[in-house]
Amino acid sequence: MQCALCQSDNFEMVSKDDAKSSMELIVSLCEKCGLIQQTPIPTDEELREYYSKDYRVDYKQSYSPKPKHVLRASRTAMQRINFLTDSGVSTGTLLDIGAGGGEFTYLSGKAGFESRGIEPNIGYSEYARNEYNCNIETGELDDIEGKYDVVTIFHVLEHLPSPIEAFKKLYQLMAEKGTLLVEVPWIETNDASPHSTYFKAHISYFSVATLSSCASQYFDVINVDTSSNLKMLFKAKKTPLALEYPNAPSVNAVKLRIKQKGWVEYLFNGKGILKPLRKLAQMVIENRVRNLTGKEIVDNYFLKSNIN
Repeated sequence: MQCALCQSDNFEMVSKDDAKSSMELIVSLCEKCGLIQQTPIPTDEELREYYSKDYRVDYKQSYSPKPKHVLRASRTAMQRINFLTDSGVSTGTLLDIGAGGGEFTYLSGKAGFESRGIEPNIGYSEYARNEYNCNIETGELDDIEGKYDVVTIFHVLEHLPSPIEAFKKLYQLMAEKGTLLVEVPWIETNDASPHSTYFKAHISYFSVATLSSCASQYFDVINVDTSSNLKMLFKAKKTPLALEYPNAPSVNAVKLRIKQKGWVEYLFNGKGILKPLRKLAQMVIENRVRNLTGKEIVDNYFLKSNIN
């Protein structure tokens, strides 16, 4: 197979096991550009079937969000909204791709955007429409039409077989001077367990260099946050230009970073040793909302966020 970014066929294997199922899953690093990806990449039909029915059940163990999922999604949604507003993006038409249960779409609307979303999973998109009266369609990236001032795509790009084609489609959705916010797992982070890195559902694993390279034909980077996951804010180019590939030093840096990752770093630098205590505190907080509706949870969180 060829690399999804640079079309090279020169790979180095970095993992052979799915972290969730322990079944075989070959993940490799491209020696030319540094993009880490499944080898081979699943077919479009395999991916469509998986995400329309099985993905949310596999990863959330439910067909629609539970109260604890709603609370977590509300917290994350406000962090993303704050990242946008802190970067000078606070109004306009907004499209959220991979909208999940609709919390970000709903909250961004309350925060001042004219928001809509699209979500491939039937249960989650139905939940969003029924619980929040959100403008969320059941569908995929290729189903979207129109132009938007702001497009957001959170933890979706790593699931797509061709990041280059995805950025091309995203560019086509942008209004003039439009802004794109992408969030993906950051392969260089130190706060992810070494035994919880590579999954069947994730096709690509991005560094700052490879994500910006995938977007470089159509977008310029204007802000980056690597506090845990990788958030990257882009401005649409006036006209598409040639793709810019990662240079050799950045490829070597990713190779070295992958080899450096391990339990000692995760437990101490990444504070993994505190994870049981954090989970216990989280369980206590989530227990308080177990009898609330999704809308009550989200509205309460929005109110508290504005007060604070």
